[in-house]
Amino acid sequence: MKRRTGFIFLFGTRNLISHRGQSVQATCPRCGQPTTILGKGARSWFTLFFIPIFPISGRREFSQCSNCGAQFRVAPDQLGKISEAAGQKQMQQAIQMYNSMRASPANSVTLNNLLALYLTLHEYDQATSAANEFQQALNASEQCMTTLGRVLMEQGKIPEAIQWYDAALARNPMLGEAAYCKAVALMRSNPPDLVAAQAAARSARSSGLAEGEQLLHEIENRLRAG
Repeated sequence: MKRRTGFIFLFGTRNLISHRGQSVQATCPRCGQPTTILGKGARSWFTLFFIPIFPISGRREFSQCSNCGAQFRVAPDQLGKISEAAGQKQMQQAIQMYNSMRASPANSVTLNNLLALYLTLHEYDQATSAANEFQQALNASEQCMTTLGRVLMEQGKIPEAIQWYDAALARNPMLGEAAYCKAVALMRSNPPDLVAAQAAARSARSSGLAEGEQLLHEIENRLRAG
């Protein structure tokens, strides 16, 4: 019997991404971090034996965050303008809140919102300045204390942040956010205090904070690893 021979053709399509050379410094809408937004382009190609032969679509331009990898269907300069406009709007909101605090210096809700907004804007010095100016509102709210702790932690002031988390937990031992943040701060301490972090993470889990369970597992794994 004569055996037949033949060829198998492997063909398909493939998206190829190329750098467009354009980039801007902006705040990423996804991760909220000031970073480099990269300009990229994508095009679909017909492939033969996995080798691109010819394009079958036009180039689609997009932007990508170099920090978190999020992609956006606009050019980097457009994304930069959008980010700048959003930042200016948030700064106007912060100014309005600050003026409101001067009229009502004991308003803990407004102070916490102001601190959280400054945290989003990475205006850490502005946040600590507001906390120092409106201490009556700060000292009356465990939530304000926790948010201030988050600001200090972003500044690398870990011991000071832990002090505010402890102050918040002294007012409300079941405040899961404060316990969780304290556990993270203890992990970032130099050297890390994993035993204390484990206790704080357990408190966060007991308070019903969903993230507390995952953090506790991470700490326990690090403890087992030695």
